Amino acid sequence: MKSKIIIILLILSQSVLLSQNNQINQNLIFQKIIDEIGSEKIESSIKIDGSFYFFKSPEDANIELLDSDRAFRTKVNYNLRKEYFEFKSGEDFYNLTPSKVESVVFLNNKFIVFNSKFYELISENEYFKILKSHYVEAIEPKYQPGIEDKPNLRYRKANMLNLVINNKISQIKTNKKAIITLFKKSKHKEIKSFMKTNKISIRDKNDLNKLFTFFKKYLIL
Repeated sequence: MKSKIIIILLILSQSVLLSQNNQINQNLIFQKIIDEIGSEKIESSIKIDGSFYFFKSPEDANIELLDSDRAFRTKVNYNLRKEYFEFKSGEDFYNLTPSKVESVVFLNNKFIVFNSKFYELISENEYFKILKSHYVEAIEPKYQPGIEDKPNLRYRKANMLNLVINNKISQIKTNKKAIITLFKKSKHKEIKSFMKTNKISIRDKNDLNKLFTFFKKYLIL
């Protein structure tokens, strides 16, 4: 009986050791990834008026690395002010450098790197890409001088559409007229009808993707 108890204890101790070793190996792998993609540890943000992050709180993302089949999943958020992703490891925060990353894929958003900068991918096909750059603007809230104290500047989220053709990027004005003129003139009437029938909003990325995908052959290249 005593020998059986000893054998059981040995098996349990080996299982615990294997579990601990697996956890250590996972931690080492994650730390190696951090060393590869986290260019530097960053300090906590100074308190300011308004948020300069893409999400309210970090969200899960699959991060695809360049020159590697390996991907990893962790919670990240996009710093609109500094235009890079941040992630946490332990008690420290790190930035995610574009030079090491191919894409950052969330449930409803996908970011890719173009010209060493992160862009949200809106539409992509064999002819062109539509990318959206996200950033923040500092604005001064309205107030009554002499009656109210001058308020702090506040961050306001903003974005810009970009068209990439033959690896060259150009800005697109965000209004219906400007979007329509990107396509061949012979298709303008059809595009207007398509936008009306499908209730296309140029501020909705899914609608934009639908529009550009449907008329991709008629874009003026």
